[in-house]
Amino acid sequence: MSAASVSTEAMTGVRACSLPDSCGVQEPGAGWVDQLADVITRRITEKVFPARRGSVPFHTSLRRFVRTNVLSVANAHDAVCPPCEEPQRSVQEFGVWVAEQGFPLTAVQNAYWTGTRQLIDVWGEMGWPGLAPLRHVDDDPTNVPGHVVSQVAATTFEFAEHAMRASVTAYQEATASLRLDGAQRRRTVVETILAAGESRPDPAWDTALGYRLGGSHVGLLLAAADRRQADAVLKNVQSLTGARDRLLLPPDTTQWVAWLGYGRAIPDTMFDTLCRALRDSGLHTAVGRPRPGVGGFCATHREAVRAEGVRDRLAAPSPCLSFRDVSLEDLLLHDRPLATAFVNDELGALADGGHRAARMRETLSAWLSSGTHTATAARLGIHENTVRLRLNAVADILGAGYLERRAELLVALRLCNALSVARA
Repeated sequence: MSAASVSTEAMTGVRACSLPDSCGVQEPGAGWVDQLADVITRRITEKVFPARRGSVPFHTSLRRFVRTNVLSVANAHDAVCPPCEEPQRSVQEFGVWVAEQGFPLTAVQNAYWTGTRQLIDVWGEMGWPGLAPLRHVDDDPTNVPGHVVSQVAATTFEFAEHAMRASVTAYQEATASLRLDGAQRRRTVVETILAAGESRPDPAWDTALGYRLGGSHVGLLLAAADRRQADAVLKNVQSLTGARDRLLLPPDTTQWVAWLGYGRAIPDTMFDTLCRALRDSGLHTAVGRPRPGVGGFCATHREAVRAEGVRDRLAAPSPCLSFRDVSLEDLLLHDRPLATAFVNDELGALADGGHRAARMRETLSAWLSSGTHTATAARLGIHENTVRLRLNAVADILGAGYLERRAELLVALRLCNALSVARA
């Protein structure tokens, strides 16, 4: 039986168990559907997909599937809620989506049973909003009769069973397709390469991957909702930068893993174009520095992972984090309290969160980097006299000998911007 026919069977089963003659209107609006979907999504993530906790694209995609299922059950009981759009397709897409993420078949089954239990439990705890029997128990509009609750539970489990079958079939078909196009085999080969590191390359790797390990590589992480979105972004960047190869693997943790391969060294201008395209993609991404050879293939991936690891420690991270730009933060922000103390010790009142302190930090950083008042004024678009006045104010705060700690000041200024440190 195909996924489509099983999916149709799922909805037929739900309709057959519905209560069209016993339910009416209980409350205006349907915010309860979104509340219920949020709770169920969080619970499924915690129980079935714990490695994806904190991934916004993953949560958004999973919530879409959960919300469709909630609406399917609710509509079967004429509950007050929005219409359910294409539930047949949704259960199939869920199976395909789980397969693309690299989860085992049991994840599909566990997700349905966890979600079903949560739907019944939480809906009941909320007072069964949306359901409105013609006759309430004890004239309480929130007290749904027991026989209605039993019907709801039975219908919900019936839907879950049929929908799970459809998703499992779709999962199996998608897995077979992934095997045919080599996705799982490529994942295994890449794991072998990353474990081998700098060792002698195996000539068979290029063939197995469909990706040439000679030349230069840029490792990327893409927080995409699905393969289609991740591949579209990767293709665009490949086109803009002239990469000869691209390689995309399902998420290892919360992001899709990718590489772009080039037949020669990558100039800075091309790398800037790459980063700009990733920033404009609308996704959270991370990218390693261009690196040559098999060792570079491994190193640039590790750098992308490290760059993404900095994201939660930055006050206002860019959508695209390049390791080239955050390598110092990666080194220094492993202990945030110590980094904050270092900033406050070095900058004193310059670490204040006010606008005046921010202007002085900006001027000091530009001057320490350029070395002249003229270059600083040109970079900031202000008058040289303004530069002098601000640097005089800096000297008043830091003391006349502050230039003896030029390196420490530059690091403290950068960390201050990264942490958005407000001096106590």
